[in-house]
Amino acid sequence: MADIEFVEGGYGDTYVITIKDANGDDANISAYTGASLLINSMDLSTNKLDTTLTISSPTVSWVMADGDTDYNGAFVAQVQLTGSSITKTTKLMSVLAFKKLAS
Repeated sequence: MADIEFVEGGYGDTYVITIKDANGDDANISAYTGASLLINSMDLSTNKLDTTLTISSPTVSWVMADGDTDYNGAFVAQVQLTGSSITKTTKLMSVLAFKKLAS
């Protein structure tokens, strides 16, 4: 089971990701004013998605928009948080995008 899973071409769902600190506790991310979700190929060479997230400490939310998931296979993702003179990047998360069957 991957950290993030979806079906190719799907949209409209909301994924909520809880940000943890080094001790595994919920992180206080209220000082951050921006958040992005990056999804890349396993070798990190190709970016598949770079989208804005909504912050509600200790979570960030991704509302899947049309076009966000137009690919299938195994990928990695990372959340990047930004604020005034501060940045934080989460550990890599696994992504599994299932192939959509032809209708």
